[in-house]
Amino acid sequence: LERYLSAAFLRNFLPAWLGLVVLFYTQEMIAELLEQPYPASQILYRGLLTLPQIFLQMSPPAVLAGTVMTLAGLGRTGELTGFLSVGFGRPRMVMTLSTVVTVICLLLLAFQDRLAPLFVRKRTAYTWQVMKKRPDFFLDFKKDKIWYRSKNMIFNLRSFDVAKKTIYGMTVYTLDENFKLVQLVDANRGVFTPDGWKLMDGTVTVFDAGHTFPLSQKFETKDLAINETPRDFQEIEKEVDTLRLLDHWRYIRRSFGAGVNTRAFEVSFHSRVANCFIPLVMCLLGVPFALRGQRSGGVGRDLGIAFGVTFFYWMFYSVGLSLGKNGDLPPWLAAWMPSFIFLGLAVVLIRRKRA
Repeated sequence: LERYLSAAFLRNFLPAWLGLVVLFYTQEMIAELLEQPYPASQILYRGLLTLPQIFLQMSPPAVLAGTVMTLAGLGRTGELTGFLSVGFGRPRMVMTLSTVVTVICLLLLAFQDRLAPLFVRKRTAYTWQVMKKRPDFFLDFKKDKIWYRSKNMIFNLRSFDVAKKTIYGMTVYTLDENFKLVQLVDANRGVFTPDGWKLMDGTVTVFDAGHTFPLSQKFETKDLAINETPRDFQEIEKEVDTLRLLDHWRYIRRSFGAGVNTRAFEVSFHSRVANCFIPLVMCLLGVPFALRGQRSGGVGRDLGIAFGVTFFYWMFYSVGLSLGKNGDLPPWLAAWMPSFIFLGLAVVLIRRKRA
């Protein structure tokens, strides 16, 4: 009976998942084709690179739909009565479905950690290098450093504070047309002012072919004439979400040690983990709606009520993340609190249904 129920759930869940992904992808592509100035082939290809993220986003409503359709379908065919008559009660049904969904959640977590970041990085590179025609753009994270290349310069950054428009631990390599190093600037901080970038407390080293040894000079402040603005370096903040979870946490600890406000990064980290377990909450929320009985309305009514609850969940979830980023809630609580609250609601509804 566990295998039968699990198979029935998967038969409903997988088509719902695929259908929601196709619907969401189609809506996104139509909007971008109408609004974006890029060729349709480029927009569609970039859209394909977003499919892994769409699959992650659509998993909670797909699990909810699969749960409701499975249990409601068993009720309509009379099989639910058969389950109950042989001692396969609602607690075992809930346990069976939650076990299957927990496996799905763990697979989503592995996907979030290992595969999704690869697609996001590829999408970022394609957007800048092909669509925005910036072949000089390059951004990558290597353990404890961030590498950013633009034109004839390579930037090595330890961390970047978006709010303060400040880079901590900044090294700038200037190269000639033959890709030979001509200047090296190393500074403790780089601050963006109305007059441009100013480097603080550092050393400039010039590699001149006319001198046997490099020429070095310390400075307290130095102007850095580059075209990059904080908006360009904001790609770093987006790129943090493409790190594997352990590297993401290491980046937070390193940035915190450098004096950067890491609240937004911490909220992002916890939300990446919490998102993978939202399907379990949706599964438990779907159970009481599916067991309402045919006299309370058909599966369409049950799905409508359940998706209405989902809408409020996502609204509450977004508010929680905002409160976390503003410092009104601890980052971990901002990401997990909606799940805790709606999980409690699901348990109450299931127990009431049993009563």
